[in-house]
Amino acid sequence: MTSRSRNGFTLLEVLVAFAVLTVTLGVLFNIFSLAIRTTQTVQDQQKAVLLAESKLAELNAGLTLRPGMERGDFDQRFEWETRVEEFDSRALLDNQSMLIPYRLSVMVNWDENRRFELLTLRLVRTEAR
Repeated sequence: MTSRSRNGFTLLEVLVAFAVLTVTLGVLFNIFSLAIRTTQTVQDQQKAVLLAESKLAELNAGLTLRPGMERGDFDQRFEWETRVEEFDSRALLDNQSMLIPYRLSVMVNWDENRRFELLTLRLVRTEAR
């Protein structure tokens, strides 16, 4: 009997190698896809925080505050809503105080079910009202 040396891969070995490669690439594509979606979500949330802080700073920069609500949008995707309302401070301040607290809130919405909200209090002198 003579032994023959093999000089290549059999069809079965090639098919197994392709199957392993296909499974590995599928897993890698899923991992990269998840990473991209997570990165996009984080970027959207960071943008919403910056937009809300910007709008709140705009409210704080005003000399007078008037209770009410306003709405608008920053671009095609992000919308905003601001609320200014007098804060019930009877338990916090005495009746002789010259300061009236206002509750300021800014809400930024995007992607139908995502939102970020900032809340703060601002004290306003009664003569500056």
